[in-house]
Amino acid sequence: MRKERIRNKCSIIVAGGFRNAADIIKAIALGADAVYIGTAALVAMGCILCQKCYTRICNWGIFTTEPWLSKRINPDIATKRFTNMLRGWSLEIKEMLSGMGINAIESLRGNRHHLRGVKLNKWELDVLGIKGAGE
Repeated sequence: MRKERIRNKCSIIVAGGFRNAADIIKAIALGADAVYIGTAALVAMGCILCQKCYTRICNWGIFTTEPWLSKRINPDIATKRFTNMLRGWSLEIKEMLSGMGINAIESLRGNRHHLRGVKLNKWELDVLGIKGAGE
């Protein structure tokens, strides 16, 4: 997108498999403007990943349209658990940024030189535009 000179005309929102604050740091360093944390949010609220979301019969009432099932979740507890996860991730992100000598997450966006690849072959490192660990 840099070569096409459209980077300042669009936003990149990435999703899929974010399980901790380090994953978010990596995505932003690779150029993401924002991340979507759907599964992590559901797990924080109590989801056990039974993979029945599409059936409208969520065992815990988190992801359902059935009123009798949605009564199973306590919204106050789910809210507290979700906000605790976000607060924890926020503190971890601040700690990682400070370890890199960066004071704002905006300064990290697209700065691949802070990343190192572990167990990646040369082709993967080249595609990501990062160096291997120890380089």
